[in-house]
Order: sequence, then C-alpha cells, then structure tokens
Amino acid sequence: MENLIRQPKVKVFINNKDVTRELSDFILEVVYTDSIEEKAKDELQLTLSNLDRRFLKEWAIEEDSKIDASIVADSQEFRLGTFYVGDSFTLREKGSVLTISATSQSYEDLKAFKVVRNESYENITLRELVSQIISKCSKKSFVDAPEVPLTRVDIVNETYEQFLKRLARDYNCKFFIRAGTVVFAKDLPTKEWNITPYLINDDIRFKPKKEAVRAVEMEYYKPASKETLIYREENPDVRGGKTVKLYGIAHNLKEAQEKVRAVLKSRSELKAEATFTIYGQPINAGDYIVLPEKLYGFIAGKYQAVKVVHSISKENGWRTKITVRKGG
Repeated sequence: MENLIRQPKVKVFINNKDVTRELSDFILEVVYTDSIEEKAKDELQLTLSNLDRRFLKEWAIEEDSKIDASIVADSQEFRLGTFYVGDSFTLREKGSVLTISATSQSYEDLKAFKVVRNESYENITLRELVSQIISKCSKKSFVDAPEVPLTRVDIVNETYEQFLKRLARDYNCKFFIRAGTVVFAKDLPTKEWNITPYLINDDIRFKPKKEAVRAVEMEYYKPASKETLIYREENPDVRGGKTVKLYGIAHNLKEAQEKVRAVLKSRSELKAEATFTIYGQPINAGDYIVLPEKLYGFIAGKYQAVKVVHSISKENGWRTKITVRKGG
C-alpha cells in the first residue's frame, strides 16, 4: 500500500497532446501548490532533466501553452487541473535542469477581473451580486454566499478582484479560482482527513490571544426609517473580553448579522497554525485536517487546510505538505 501511495505516476498533457511517455524519463519533480489564501494562485512546477539540452533545441513550451496534469496512484486519478505557462522558465546546473512554471490562470483569463471599475448596484442580494460580477467576466462559478439583501453597493475605483476580496472578508467567505472556476463561498465542498497514519513530521505553533473578544456589535437601519439600531452578538465562551464596534452602518439586520458573525469568528480565542508533511494523499486546500485528542490534547480538533503542496519525485515519491490554520 505504501509503495502505491509514495510512487505514483504523473500524467501530463501539453496543448491537449499526451506527452506522458515522452517526458517520463526526464521528469525529476512535479510540484503542485493548491491554496485558498487571499492572494494565492494554484501553481504547477515541472522540473526536467536536460543533460543533452534537448528541451532548449528540439522542443520548447511557448508562452500561454496549456498544461494538464494528474497524479495516478492505486488505480485512482487525482486531477491537478489546467495550468498556463508564463513568459519565463528557470535553468540551473549549467542548463542541465529546466523548471517550467505555470499558474491556473493566464493573464488573458483574468483581464476582466483586473480592470478598475466604477459601478453601482441597488436592491440585490449578496449572492446575486457576486454571481453577476463573475458572469460579466465570462467565468464559470461556484457561489454559495449568504442571501443578504443589499440596498445599494458601490464599486469605486476598484477592480472586481479587489471588490470580491473585500466582500469575502466582510461576510466570512472564501474567494479564489481553482481549475478555471471562480469560487465565492461561505462553506466549501470539503473532506475531513485523519492524516496520522501517513504522518512524516509536524510543526504546530499555538498562541492564545492576550485579549479575547467577548462581543461584536454594529449599527443597522431600522426598517422603513432612517433610525438606527444596534445588533450585538457575544461569544459565550469568553468572559471579561472586549467589545468590538464595527465601522459603518448596515442597511438591514441580515447584513449586520453576517458582518458581526464574520468578525466574531475570526477573533476566537484559539489561534494556531501548523504544517504537516505526509505520504501523498489527494488532499485539497479547503479540506479539514482532524488532530486526535490522544496525540494533541487541548489543541485537538478540526483545522482547515489553507495551502497544500504536492511534490512527486523519483527520490521521495509523492509527499504532501499541508498548512492549516484555526482561529483568527
């Protein structure tokens, strides 16, 4: 079983042509980085042996070439996605090692998200707003945002990318692009993993907050009037903590609730970050890693994987490095 996990095959297509057999003797390492962090992109690095300089003479990958890659292990295929080559590559050891880097979006693919906009929307829900913006950029989407009614929303000298990132922070959602699909969601389709049978090493940093947040509150407009009310929500597990007052006025109760809960969740008492290296498993960023109590005591529980790096090499086989976080 371990050999199947650690020594998989890598399937590679370039511009829709299967080059798996052609490259198999030359691939030194494949590294796939999957992330749901705010500024991250999915990345693929393909490192090739180039002792006879063949890849600088007979065969070259041009800018904007498309690479599709998968890991095949135990008769199962773990698709990494579609990636686009940039305008540079890396050579080392006198040109004998060539590394090609590609990202899950080309510049052309994201151009519509990078244009500075000045737009207004009225009487729309958060979900409808996000869906409309992504549709304008001609992208596939997975939108699972709260149904918050928005009376008016202004985009002022912002790109769609900047605006969606801000919305994601305000409403405790994730915004990223994976395999050509724009994701804006509060809850992601995820799996839970007990990684202890595959664990190689771990590194956990735990830091309890010095000043816990007991409550968060925000003003919102009373229905059909210009009067304002206060919405307040408390963390029942915190005693004697501070109260955070959010800037601005929400247009309605639902909007205030979502923004207050987003901040309350991010300011929880427990703050921990960890990295784990395991024998390769098809884990995606966004999945949850379960730490058992018998090994990790009071910091046991579910941690979300925010970054996952899969590396496949002849020397080490398939290994997965996972960065997880819990708390604000």
